[in-house]
Amino acid sequence: MDTVKPQARIWFVAAWFGASTTTLIFTILFSLYLSSPKLITPHNSGQSFKLYAALPKTEAEVTDGIVAADGRAKIVENFFVSYQAPLAEHSQTFIEVADKYQLDWRLLPSIAMQESNGGKKIIEESYNPFGYGIYGKLVTKFDSWDMAIERVGRALREDYLNQGLKNPTQIMAKYTPPSLEKGGAWAKGVLTFMKELQ
Repeated sequence: MDTVKPQARIWFVAAWFGASTTTLIFTILFSLYLSSPKLITPHNSGQSFKLYAALPKTEAEVTDGIVAADGRAKIVENFFVSYQAPLAEHSQTFIEVADKYQLDWRLLPSIAMQESNGGKKIIEESYNPFGYGIYGKLVTKFDSWDMAIERVGRALREDYLNQGLKNPTQIMAKYTPPSLEKGGAWAKGVLTFMKELQ
């Protein structure tokens, strides 16, 4: 049997209803307070400050585009670097001379590799990595690598390509005739280096 008086039950329900209603109203008002914007006014503390928006200047202009660049010089440079050859620093000259004389851009670097391992094995102070004009004791010398590249590039155009000698096998017959007797080793070497440069 129930020992609680009915009057206590009414008070208990009334107290519960009052507390619940009060809590609900407080929660709603507090939520509204937290979600409302606050206006903060500066105090007269002697501090002066300004707020700035971090916006870019409107005079700047954003564009896009692709710049075409010739990667052949870098390919030649990397080629010589892989062999630790001193001609790596002159890769741009190889390309300029090839373009000037309308040569395959791979031909001069390949001949230099075949003849002197990229300038590592040359006659002292000859700057002649091409073996150009060297017959026994007769040695063609140049003042610089760039001068040698220019002169041999011009000679290949005038004395070989213009005469119908278009590929390393044909060039070999005039450039280094003894290589013909050895089964064309010179042309095979040049062609191997040209393929490596592709």
